[in-house]
Amino acid sequence: MQEFLFFLFPETRTFVNNGLLLSYKKETIERIREDKKFTDEVKDVGGIYIFIQDGIVKYIGRALPTVGLRKRILVQINAFGDEDWDMVIKDTNTEIGFYSFINNNQWYFIGALEHFLIEKIGKSYFNKRY
Repeated sequence: MQEFLFFLFPETRTFVNNGLLLSYKKETIERIREDKKFTDEVKDVGGIYIFIQDGIVKYIGRALPTVGLRKRILVQINAFGDEDWDMVIKDTNTEIGFYSFINNNQWYFIGALEHFLIEKIGKSYFNKRY
């Protein structure tokens, strides 16, 4: 499991064995809310985003390039109304990690990568559709 977590949360750009070229970044929800530059970097980029609270993965989602990671992340961090989810997005220490495709032409792997990560990490409370 430790090897998988290293794969899941690398510090820098990584090649996945099947040839996908991905970039990984992680920021606190507070910094994302404050720093528009951060979300501008992923405006038109497809990928996978992961909400992590107290070291526990709470949610894994995907964003197609037509929507972009920025829009998906901003929608999620402002999706108040569910008491349990509110606890995640109100916690300023919650982190959001995301894999973005360096080559946007590989966007069609997004769904498969999302399912793979959910299966490897285990179903989280907020990934109810799986």
